Amino acid sequence: MAGERPNEREVHGDHMGELIIVLLACTLANLRDRLNADGYDQPARVVADLVEITNDYLDRLPK
Repeated sequence: MAGERPNEREVHGDHMGELIIVLLACTLANLRDRLNADGYDQPARVVADLVEITNDYLDRLPK
């Protein structure tokens, strides 16, 4: 396919959801840290709960 780099890694459909959860977990962790730094403690705690949920999900995935 034009524009495709050789040896580029592909994410197969069955792993796409896992990749999205990893990206979500990273995004939520960064948001939590930013909210804490800006003094928004309550919203940061809510986002921290979401980070914990996503991390728990990722921990349960087969390795």
